[in-house]
Amino acid sequence: MIRFTKQSLKRGSWLFISLWLLAITAYAQNGGGTITGVVKNEKGETLPGVTVGIINADSSFRKGQVTDAQGVFLITGIPAGGPYAISFTSIGYIKQQSRNHKLAEGEKVSLLIKLKESATELNQLVVIGYGTQKKSDVSTAITTVNTDFIGKQSILRAEQALQGSAPGVLVLTPSGQPGEKPMIRIRGTGTNKNPDPLYIVDGFPVNDIEYLNPNDIERMDVLKDAASAAIYGARGANGVVLITTKSGKKGPARVAYDGYYGIQNAWRKVPVLNGTEYAEMMNEGARNANQAAPFANPEQYGKGTNWQDATFTKNAPITNHNVSVSGGSENSTYFTSFSYFGQQGIVGGERSQFERYTIRLNGDQKIKDFLRVGVSLSYMNTTSRGINANADYGGVLNNAINLDPLTPVYETDPTKLNNPVHYPINAIRNGDQIYGISTIITDGPTNPLAAMQLANGKNKNDKVLGNAYGEVDLMKGLKFRSSLGIEVNNYSSSSFTPQYYLNSASKTDVSLVGKGFSRRYTWQVENVLSYNRKFGKHNIQALLGHTALKSRFENMNGSRPDLITSDPDMAYIDLATNETLNKVSGGADVRALLSYFGRAAYDYDGKYLLSATLRRDGSSRFGRNNPFATFPSVSGGWVLSKEKFYASNTVTFLKLRASWGQNGNENIGDNSFPWAAGMVLGNGYTFIKPTGEEYYLNGVASGAVPNPNLKWETSEQTNFGVDMELWKGKLAVTADYYIKNTIGLLFNPPITAIVGNPSPYVNGGSVSNKGVELGITYKQQVNKDLSFNVTVNGAYNKNNVTAINNAAKAVAGTGFIGAGAVTRMQVGYPIGYLWGYRTDGIFQNKKEVDEYVGPEGKKIQSKAVPGDLRFMDLNGDGKLDNNDKTIIGDPNPDVTAGLNLNLTYKRFDFSMFAVGMFGHQLLNGLYRYDIKMANMPRQYLDRWTEEGSNAKYPRFTFADNNGNHNNVSDVYVENASFVRIKNIQVGYTLAEGLVKKAKLNNLRVYVAVDNPFTFTRYTGFDPEIGARDALNLGVDRGVYPQARTFRAGVNVNL
Repeated sequence: MIRFTKQSLKRGSWLFISLWLLAITAYAQNGGGTITGVVKNEKGETLPGVTVGIINADSSFRKGQVTDAQGVFLITGIPAGGPYAISFTSIGYIKQQSRNHKLAEGEKVSLLIKLKESATELNQLVVIGYGTQKKSDVSTAITTVNTDFIGKQSILRAEQALQGSAPGVLVLTPSGQPGEKPMIRIRGTGTNKNPDPLYIVDGFPVNDIEYLNPNDIERMDVLKDAASAAIYGARGANGVVLITTKSGKKGPARVAYDGYYGIQNAWRKVPVLNGTEYAEMMNEGARNANQAAPFANPEQYGKGTNWQDATFTKNAPITNHNVSVSGGSENSTYFTSFSYFGQQGIVGGERSQFERYTIRLNGDQKIKDFLRVGVSLSYMNTTSRGINANADYGGVLNNAINLDPLTPVYETDPTKLNNPVHYPINAIRNGDQIYGISTIITDGPTNPLAAMQLANGKNKNDKVLGNAYGEVDLMKGLKFRSSLGIEVNNYSSSSFTPQYYLNSASKTDVSLVGKGFSRRYTWQVENVLSYNRKFGKHNIQALLGHTALKSRFENMNGSRPDLITSDPDMAYIDLATNETLNKVSGGADVRALLSYFGRAAYDYDGKYLLSATLRRDGSSRFGRNNPFATFPSVSGGWVLSKEKFYASNTVTFLKLRASWGQNGNENIGDNSFPWAAGMVLGNGYTFIKPTGEEYYLNGVASGAVPNPNLKWETSEQTNFGVDMELWKGKLAVTADYYIKNTIGLLFNPPITAIVGNPSPYVNGGSVSNKGVELGITYKQQVNKDLSFNVTVNGAYNKNNVTAINNAAKAVAGTGFIGAGAVTRMQVGYPIGYLWGYRTDGIFQNKKEVDEYVGPEGKKIQSKAVPGDLRFMDLNGDGKLDNNDKTIIGDPNPDVTAGLNLNLTYKRFDFSMFAVGMFGHQLLNGLYRYDIKMANMPRQYLDRWTEEGSNAKYPRFTFADNNGNHNNVSDVYVENASFVRIKNIQVGYTLAEGLVKKAKLNNLRVYVAVDNPFTFTRYTGFDPEIGARDALNLGVDRGVYPQARTFRAGVNVNL
């Protein structure tokens, strides 16, 4: 018998472990090969922390290691065979690969790798207008937008790529309607006219970049301060966005496809009263007005009709396809692309849709070593349809909120259908069904689905842009470039309104067809002489240039009633029979600009930076007294980190910069010669003959009062900034402080109607914007499989009107139902602020009403009763009027922020993009208080019902003698701050071996969601509301909300 003692077990264990280790060693020696080596930089210094990865695409073998403190790596156990590719990655250095390594059994390979320093953000080129500079040499406020994430979002328009990507750039979309143009504000609002920035695409100025396929964009640079934008002088007051489209690269043809398909739904619906709650609330309103209750048994109505569920389109499709081909040789390169984008709306479906086709061709040719030419051609075709949104009267979503829930979507009661008073012949149908018509509300809100049936309009746009250049080297460092750009834009619109009956106040027995055509033709010639030389440590850049631009716009519109058909596809003017009510109008606008400009820049050893710009512009929009203006700027920078006394190993780059400059603004729209008297065409009138027959007579009217002294609106800006990098580029920080003053504000002051003319343009005010901006980027290669980068930016802006040259020191803005103007531009306040009454709670009893008196002891609110709002008598004169109205909200956000996170793990990639806006308010105008029996959002259940009610809203009554609703007050103004996750995407790149078998270079699939989460206290459809006019911002009348979109897509490279 074998006996196991403790000692024998110990000896046996050691023998087993020794044999096991020997076997593993033998397997390691005989089971593969070894690759070892040292990684150094170009100076010969060893590099620790370099990620070394080895991969065999055929077998999917992967292994990696990080170099030690001496830069040494050792990878063992590599199966014999190959081929292997070895990659070397480190922050601050260019990724290097060593390919086609084959190993024999037990073979050991030694490598010496030298990594080159990468072009960090500081070494990257920044487009500065008519040239480029290294970012480390820039002394002005320029932000380069990372366009890599454009393909990760369902971006329709290129402007959307700016949202949350550049500090100090506010991007808002006026509505979620497909094709809607975003609103852009750079460093606050400095004008009450069009505040959009100037767009320069491949050197050519354009008013709108709708024609751009976002996937064609190589880079976007935002010129934010006056010194950087001064080179564009007259048009740079609102900032400049420089867009460079993609060009070809030397090499064989590369074919790429990007496409996705998605479905869209409303991210939110506004809770409203259901049938029973509505009936109970209306009964309460009647009782409080001493009227009979309209509903005897509210419980019988149950939930009633949910108009929002009926109105919003479920799973509205969105799709995008983009194909590009690029390549080139030593002397020529090319890039061409074709794209299609299609989107249906979440409200209206096919009646709210947008389609766009684009074609682009970019080419560059080196004819001789000293001579280069190039061309950029693009074509766009769009078709769009839209519904009435964000409107007090007739807005689809406003109807969906306010129409009573007791009316059905489709009427099925034969008694009602056979009553021609309630359902006349012109009632709107959907096939054999007839849309319900409310018998409770006979004016105001209508059936939103029936109203959408009237949205038969269609807009088409064809745009062609071409830009050709020639560039010649005259001598070393001196070159001359001449370019010619042409834009042709043809726009057409069609409308058709059939005979219809929505209710007794919204009806017509006359059908109407309308057609409109417009054309814009623009050409620009530009000549630039530039000089760029380096003498030792002295670097000099200089340029002189000349620009001539001319644009002509012309349009014609016509309409005729009484069509012989009700088919929208056959709605032509020739098929309308009423020739006596023809309406025809048209006009033209011509605009010309002549400019001369120059810039000189000097730096010493990249340490001391100085730049100056001067531009002189002449515009046809200003009279002979002030056609020209001069716009100067100067900037300087100091790179402290290049000084000998600087010895920080943490902050490896530090630059201070400052700038001052002036820019101009002539953007007052298509209004030819406002400095001269003119006539306005198309001012006709409909006459009625004694027989009752109507006929329309065309006429003209005198235009606005001329202003021969009209001149440029000027923006003057001072900027102080700092740029730094920490830990050799792992962390980059940029910060700016600016003071931006707009003087000579262009606007139309109010004038008495007795004049009989429209208000003229004047230079009559000034606006100030002050703020700070911060941008932070961090990137980290954690190990061979995991890397990430995160960018955070934020900006604070304070807007203030500093002067208005009229007696009231104020200009009224947009109105709201019957309340008059509710926005205002006034000295001492932000532009477009919300204007109304402040409240001091709700009267709880009659004693409080009686004790609220003025200095003479008279009641301030004589018609008030318990439950009514207490309006503040701010000037203390004992009465309530416009003198007591004040700021009740500011629609301009104080703080904007953005977050962009990208993470890569092996073949998986993850990205998230978020934006936030804080410190602004909106007037929630969804509820139609002027309509007696209108439904209302559920939040109004928090109303006063009895003494001691701790309610937000006043009592509900049909007899609002106190003006609780008619007087716009802070009760209806809400905090609109929000954080919105704009995009989350997860992608997977297939293994190289699998892709090669399919004869592809790369294949990536992904899933994404846009607008998955929004965090806000605002109770309307969407807190993200914009407006073209600064005085129309901040009033929510039922805005078309943004869509939540789920998408799946693929990226393929051949």
